[in-house]
Amino acid sequence: MDINALMMDDTDNVVTCVTEVKAGDNVVFKQAGEVKTICAEEDIPYCHKIALTDLAVGDEVFKYGESLGKMIEAVAKGHLVNENNLKSVPRNYDQELAGDDFVMSAKQSAGDPNPKKRTFWGYRRAEGRPGIRNHILILPTCACGSESSRIVASQVRGAVNIVFNTGCSDVAANTAMSQKVLTGFACNPNVYGVVIIGLGCETVGHAQLAEKIRSMTSKPVAHFGIQDEGGTLKTIEKAVRAARDMAAEAGMQQKEEFDISELLLGIECGGSDATSGIASNPAVGELSDALVDLGATTVMSESIEWIGGEHVLAKRAANKEIHDQIIEVCRAYEAHLNAAGQDCRAGQPTPGNKAGGLSTLEEKSLGCIRKGGTRPIVEVLEQAVRPSKKGAVVMDTAGYDIASVTSMVAAGCQAVIFTTGRGTPTGNAIAPVLKVTANGRTYARMEDNMDVDLSGIIAGTISYQEEGHRLVDKINAICNGQLTKAEAYGFSDIAVDHVCRYV
Repeated sequence: MDINALMMDDTDNVVTCVTEVKAGDNVVFKQAGEVKTICAEEDIPYCHKIALTDLAVGDEVFKYGESLGKMIEAVAKGHLVNENNLKSVPRNYDQELAGDDFVMSAKQSAGDPNPKKRTFWGYRRAEGRPGIRNHILILPTCACGSESSRIVASQVRGAVNIVFNTGCSDVAANTAMSQKVLTGFACNPNVYGVVIIGLGCETVGHAQLAEKIRSMTSKPVAHFGIQDEGGTLKTIEKAVRAARDMAAEAGMQQKEEFDISELLLGIECGGSDATSGIASNPAVGELSDALVDLGATTVMSESIEWIGGEHVLAKRAANKEIHDQIIEVCRAYEAHLNAAGQDCRAGQPTPGNKAGGLSTLEEKSLGCIRKGGTRPIVEVLEQAVRPSKKGAVVMDTAGYDIASVTSMVAAGCQAVIFTTGRGTPTGNAIAPVLKVTANGRTYARMEDNMDVDLSGIIAGTISYQEEGHRLVDKINAICNGQLTKAEAYGFSDIAVDHVCRYV
């Protein structure tokens, strides 16, 4: 009898169906190594959950051995459990803070049984890690410089641009965040040189931004203002010449061989469904562990997707201080939204997440945090801040995948791996974004966007550990110059987090 549902922990009272199940069909799964069956009393959609026992109002639902929330409607054995009958519950952060006797106790993966030395050919930078690309970045200071930046980049081989939608009419905190992102982009090791284009009346002008960047790096920097130069055409002409000269210089730089320990990898997920937490995120977690074991650094972000699983994530903290930082990040996120009259559980999971079988924020988070692996967390970062330590790191970012990728690239990530169940085309101009999915239907439907198919994990033909080790080779190839699909298309999505409205 073929397995058509997965139990994530032997204590769970639901299983996730990995095929459509019709009413009257048997749902077949394994519990403690034993094959078991339950009859479906109604149709169960692909990736959705079926109750293994009668569930009364107020009963907790368990998956991954953790609570997904409480029932608000009674559901009988063999029936569908989803967002209509299961709801998230508020967290008690005070109870989750660590005692003085805290020690890192999270279960560790075995890691790669056959680790091998890995290197990549990259571009040496005077400050920090080597680049795996050698871009000339055309950087607008504000929205008014974005279109001119796009045109300049289109005229120079090796140039990339971003579309920046802010930079003016901002409160101080928003301006500070924008400046962190812009200077972070300029300092990213994948960038050889920077051409800045401003308007002339924005909050932080092109000359000021150039001065900031020069204080942080020895890279070549040029800057132009549309008002100063006498309009768009004159600005574009001068900027194209500056970018062309930088591209000529960049073309002379020879690649050098670097150990994989020089890699800073961003880890993100978006468009998640049940296959994300079951398969693709654990595989990427295995990748993270393997890279950390080799001396590299990985960054996992999007802190709203820790809420509901923060107590599990915090167990990986290297010490009590980091443990409590993780808990407090989640408390502060909820408090921030509450102050604006908003509830994080109203927007999470998203409609697409729910259609993909994720019923509560807890369920989404418990699956999301698996992509960070199992190694001790050595640092908790604010958005767009560079790690000061090597190893597994987490970053407190917005609950939006593109904004999280933006922050990690601004923090210096040379590459990003991005898991998705529903599918997404997103990419970044500065760092390659590798898209992986364990949903075979998504891969078949969006093969133009997906880089790696991990659906064999769901089918049971390969383990997530094996796929994680295969991903190490894939990331190594990206570091050595292989283009991701989003990179080949020239996708350049960014989003900068804001604290409040424009002024």
